[in-house]
Amino acid sequence: MKNPFHLFGLGLALFYLAFNVYIALWLAFRLRLGPKGRFIVYETALLLSAFYPLARFFASTHFGGIADIMLWLALFGFGSAFISFWVLLACDLSLTVLNGLGVDWARTRAAGGGVLLLAAAFVALAVWSGAETPRLKRVEVTVKGLPKALDGFTIAQISDLHLGRMIKLERLEKIAATLNEVRPDLIVITGDFSERREPMPEGTCGIIKSIYSRYGKAAVLGNHDMFTAGEVAAGFFESCGVKMLRGQVYEPVPGLLVAGVDDLRRGDGEAVRKLAAALDRSKPLVFLSHQPQGFDEITAAGSGLVLSGHTHAGQIFPFGPLERKMFKYFYGLYKAGNFSVYVTSGAGAWGPPMRLFADSELPLLILRSGL
Repeated sequence: MKNPFHLFGLGLALFYLAFNVYIALWLAFRLRLGPKGRFIVYETALLLSAFYPLARFFASTHFGGIADIMLWLALFGFGSAFISFWVLLACDLSLTVLNGLGVDWARTRAAGGGVLLLAAAFVALAVWSGAETPRLKRVEVTVKGLPKALDGFTIAQISDLHLGRMIKLERLEKIAATLNEVRPDLIVITGDFSERREPMPEGTCGIIKSIYSRYGKAAVLGNHDMFTAGEVAAGFFESCGVKMLRGQVYEPVPGLLVAGVDDLRRGDGEAVRKLAAALDRSKPLVFLSHQPQGFDEITAAGSGLVLSGHTHAGQIFPFGPLERKMFKYFYGLYKAGNFSVYVTSGAGAWGPPMRLFADSELPLLILRSGL
């Protein structure tokens, strides 16, 4: 299989079709539509389902203008259908139970209309939340062996921005303004800074350079960065003065090491093992890995902090509870031996420009020395 993303894209299209079919059937049943109404909702469901893969295909070869509008509409439709499906399903079960208990209003069209308003409210909330500027989240972490002189050392983490046609340059400008207010000691980028195969918006490099960091910036590549083997993304970051960590370790300030690897699914499968064998375990380590898993050899000895992303904390509820089962570290702060592990929800969004009960964030890790 040369490109498993094609299979993944097909799966998304089929899920979208299933969501739309369910919504159409729900509308026909709950609103008691006549033949003409049923025809309209069924045809709309099929047209929307067909539009999604067509828009994705067209946008893969065209940029700007109509292609971007089509892509936005397709992704917005997918996100709206996903949210509406779960709201309608949950309410349908509730109305069925109430109907069984003899509650008359549960069978009315008004009840169905109320459910539609609730679904629309959740969609609106997701759009609003997705458009919000990521909030700064301060997280204090005790690091064993951290030199006293580095107590209070701050690390700002940018992850999963997915800058491109859905997430515009204005969001990065707001992120830069937020970080320049706190003036972190170090900035780290933990992957998926931009969207797959999409050109970096003009002016991106200038904004990256404008973000203050006393000891510079470091980055690793995420799975979306690796669609071009990582060379394009790595070259871009290096041209912007960002230190790329592709299995390397360095010491930005005496007494603290920083290391990182490419995305563990698409990069070198042996990168963690090779790096773990070369580390100086007498010094605390900040390890960057886009994937919040697969670094047990790093945390098996020594001390420090692992920073990851990728999960988006589910991005759109109820995907979070479903996704949580897939990762040992899903979102937030964890302990792994003498290491702390922080997984961020990310600064942007993938696919639909929406978030529901999983806000975007900019973590500011504050290191504290400990025994």
